[in-house]
Amino acid sequence: MGNQRFGWPVLKGPSRLAGMSLELIVIACGCFAASAFNAAFATGGVHITLAASSSVLPLAVAIPMQVALNAPSLLARIFSFRQHIHWPIFVMFAPAAVLGVFIGTRVFISLDEGVISLCLGGLLLALIWLVPDGIRLKSPDRFRLVGVLHGFFGTIFGVGLFLQPAVLRTELGRLQITATLAACLMMVELVKGGSYAFVGFDYIEYWPHILAGAATSLIGNLTGQRLGQLVSERLFRLVFKLLLTFVGLRLALKGLLLLAGYGAI
Repeated sequence: MGNQRFGWPVLKGPSRLAGMSLELIVIACGCFAASAFNAAFATGGVHITLAASSSVLPLAVAIPMQVALNAPSLLARIFSFRQHIHWPIFVMFAPAAVLGVFIGTRVFISLDEGVISLCLGGLLLALIWLVPDGIRLKSPDRFRLVGVLHGFFGTIFGVGLFLQPAVLRTELGRLQITATLAACLMMVELVKGGSYAFVGFDYIEYWPHILAGAATSLIGNLTGQRLGQLVSERLFRLVFKLLLTFVGLRLALKGLLLLAGYGAI
């Protein structure tokens, strides 16, 4: 079952090898920065990974590749902070996310990216800025809906966005946020990877990229843990909030440009 049948570019031969060195360097640097940021601030690195990989790979390849590129960083965080995982949230989130991934896989190619990007960016900004600070998601049951939405959009765009602001609205501390996000996201990545492979994406073809990303991710995780010890809880939440705001604005602008016919950013 080849990639070409399902619309994925088949990049082989001399033309494939010519640009591989640049691809490996960019992806390795991106994975290092992403892993360090993740270890220090709990999340946000996925956007760095997606930006780096999509700058040197076709988007139809970069999105499925997020599974393999993000896995080493997530596994490192799970191992480092495993005692801080908030299991009630994970138990509510995981089954719902599987459903979201299942639906998202079937609309991965067909949806209008401009409309979805604009709506997703606007919703993310609303979650961050329009919901009063006093509101907290105290009940893990609410993470069922979060799981469906995160799994669905994460499968289509490579990043789900709904889990991060939802966890930020809980009363969890920084270490619990870091550990719980890593556990939930790793579960989603495993299901997404299986879904992409089932419909024809060949991860083996990109093993050099995966290996380069894994090696630098482990180094980045150690670097980020040391950086995180110097960051206060207040600064942590501020950086987290500003990062998600930037992502939301970029998504909204991307959607507007696509709908206006100017292309993506």
